[in-house]
Amino acid sequence: MRLVVDLTSMARWLGPPVGLVRVQRRYTAAAAAFKASDVAFTVFDPVDRVLRQVSPQLAAEIIAGDISCDMHFYPDPARIKIKFYDRWPNWARQALMAIIRPRRILITEIGAFIRHNPDSSLVPLLERIENRLMKPNERRLVARDDGSRVRIVPLRTVAGNKYEPAPGDHLLLMNNDWSHTDIGVISRACRSAGARLIVLLNDIIPIQFPDWYKRHDVKRFTDYVALAIRLADRFILTSKRVTADVEEHAAKLGLPLPELKLVPLGCDTARKSNADGRLPDGLETGRYILFVSTIEPRKNHSLLMDVWRRLSLDGTVARSGMKLVFVGRGGWMVDGILASLHSHPDYGKSLIHLDNVDDGTLSLLYRDSAFCVYPSIYEGYGLPPVEALAYAKALIASTGGAIAEVVGPFGLCLDPLDVEGWENAMRSWITSPEARASYEAKAGEFVPRSWELAGRETLEAALAPFADEFSPGNVEGRHPSTASLQPAEAERGD
Repeated sequence: MRLVVDLTSMARWLGPPVGLVRVQRRYTAAAAAFKASDVAFTVFDPVDRVLRQVSPQLAAEIIAGDISCDMHFYPDPARIKIKFYDRWPNWARQALMAIIRPRRILITEIGAFIRHNPDSSLVPLLERIENRLMKPNERRLVARDDGSRVRIVPLRTVAGNKYEPAPGDHLLLMNNDWSHTDIGVISRACRSAGARLIVLLNDIIPIQFPDWYKRHDVKRFTDYVALAIRLADRFILTSKRVTADVEEHAAKLGLPLPELKLVPLGCDTARKSNADGRLPDGLETGRYILFVSTIEPRKNHSLLMDVWRRLSLDGTVARSGMKLVFVGRGGWMVDGILASLHSHPDYGKSLIHLDNVDDGTLSLLYRDSAFCVYPSIYEGYGLPPVEALAYAKALIASTGGAIAEVVGPFGLCLDPLDVEGWENAMRSWITSPEARASYEAKAGEFVPRSWELAGRETLEAALAPFADEFSPGNVEGRHPSTASLQPAEAERGD
């Protein structure tokens, strides 16, 4: 039996890992060190629409974030945003890209050369050229804590020969792959060879709250989940709340679910004792409140901005000298949120936003904060509140989705729409440290799950034997009927 882990989403990522990317890195690192089974890695080739093998060395570089594939030249795997040149032969499309996007092509070719020839005398010159070609934001994203930089490379650098599933293979797809792969194509290849398809599903929030996402992303994700329910042999889910959400959605579709296994996420517990360095300028130990989250509508930054303005107007902020710190890069559909943030009367004074924060700085920010907040409207799990508890920080979190399930009795959970409730709680904790002392004590009793344990349990769940016997060649999946799927979904699954 062989475990095959797809790295497509990670191979495309650039910048500090957030949310699901952090989960993928932890689990793929666990897979690379897994001794209970042979392990192989793949990436999806959107041109030939096949999975391709990734060597152990390249997989290690992807997992470590040393390299990133620039996929701007390739077709959309989900075939929703089809450009006129996506139907051209690959050579013609590449020729067009060389004309209209020469800067990006030069960056990837330089990255590929340096990766293959790190000791070449040309490297210093090429790095200077690369630096001149990059936009300021790109330079920030490739910069690393140790002074090195991420190499942006073309897909051909990491994609090897076509992956041919073998009988007994268990192929693991992770949540982000809904936008970067074609699950119908992958399922057909697995089933025709007698391999199993396992999907790690962190949540189905784009289906539950479509207004928080771009329309085409909702379409892609909805299609992916419907096909995954029909085609996957097993789902690995991260919380009881997500399990209930998936069961409810499958019932609406009229489709029986694949086998379900529940494996909670882990936490970066090792960082508690490794924080070193200095806090960002303007912050003092114990004089700021921390909110770690990508900036996007459901994370509910607007509630905290409203609360902070109230606390500023009544003098609480000035008397305490406390600051509110948002840590996280911008997500999607955030123009309104960022406009509100940048126009907030306290922005840049007692309301601070830090983006592109490295792990060492994030560890410091957790360790030296007065307390942490997490008002997200809905989560399938919620890593930041767990991390706050791992640092023994008093926590005010929301009751949205699985957050209360994950936080348990160790934090104060409030309705994410109750502005007055959050205002009163934050005022109390700011003005009376003894008011939060009991929650600091509770947080000190919190025992987080390590990523090593969570990763091992996830891989064991992926490799667990199936009760039913497999019949190779049934490329239609477990549920051949497509009556409950939309035509586009059925077409993409064929």
